Amino acid sequence: MRGSIALLAFPVLAVAPSAHAAGPPPAADLRMVYVHPQIAKDSSGVTWHWVLTNSGAAGAETVVATHRVSPDQKIVGVSQPCAGQGNDVVCQFGSIKPGEKQAGWIKTKVARPGGDLRVNAQVTWRENQSILPDIGDPSAVDASDAWGASGTDATAEMPRQDSSLTDP
Repeated sequence: MRGSIALLAFPVLAVAPSAHAAGPPPAADLRMVYVHPQIAKDSSGVTWHWVLTNSGAAGAETVVATHRVSPDQKIVGVSQPCAGQGNDVVCQFGSIKPGEKQAGWIKTKVARPGGDLRVNAQVTWRENQSILPDIGDPSAVDASDAWGASGTDATAEMPRQDSSLTDP
């Protein structure tokens, strides 16, 4: 009898430990998405709207999103917590929790008519140290193992002005 009870109980015992087995720690998964660009009515510029989402199971720390606009644009405004310099916009976030979204915008004007209007972004972050057990001082962690990165890009096509339609 004892042998058959043990056999009946074995699958239950085998399932329970595997549910608690140590697997990889949860990870952050940050994604930058540009929504449809808003082109000025007079075709003088573009407002790029973006959303940064953490769809991972863990938080991300020291999050930095770096947007780069094409040289044919000049940055004239950015949302907080971003700052523009040259053709780059850098947005620094302290942390982004699982499921959290951050939204913002970059407003540009056309610097060279007829040029290519693009924007792309790279997002870097550190995994939340509280989910990585036994690694010691976070400053001693090899950054290549602890950083995440993702990238995206978008393009806007400005309406072409055909002078032959307006000139006699």
